[in-house]
Amino acid sequence: MKTVYVNDTRQTTIICPDCGFAKIFDTTKYKNKHRRLKAKCKCGEVFGFTLEFRRHYRKKAKLPGEYIIQRRGEKGEIMVEDLSMGGIRFENLGPHQISIDDILEVKFKLDNPSKSEIHKIGSVIWVRDRMVGVMYSEPKGNDKDLGFYMRT
Repeated sequence: MKTVYVNDTRQTTIICPDCGFAKIFDTTKYKNKHRRLKAKCKCGEVFGFTLEFRRHYRKKAKLPGEYIIQRRGEKGEIMVEDLSMGGIRFENLGPHQISIDDILEVKFKLDNPSKSEIHKIGSVIWVRDRMVGVMYSEPKGNDKDLGFYMRT
């Protein structure tokens, strides 16, 4: 099933795999619902596709690191499960008191040859048991290293 990326105006172009006919598709009503859809082309071909609303490519990882909750100073160890230029998803390796909207400082080392250390400040956007999603607040610091890492 092919993945199609949605732009900032919530539109994407779907292309028939059989005849190559392209159509601009408004995805507004699918933002918080179905992501796997089927389309029928004017040539009769029926094909499936998946909508991707993310702004940044997400890369799977297994990177040890740590976090600090800014207002309370609580620290903990984490395993970064995936990351992008806009945020990370990590698993907390111990009990925690992380809540939605907490501001965290996260630190982890990339598994690249130079073992680049990444320091980011971000806001917690979701928490499910030990899994936590963080969106970076400010894109600064080692963005060059992170950007290169995301392409490899």
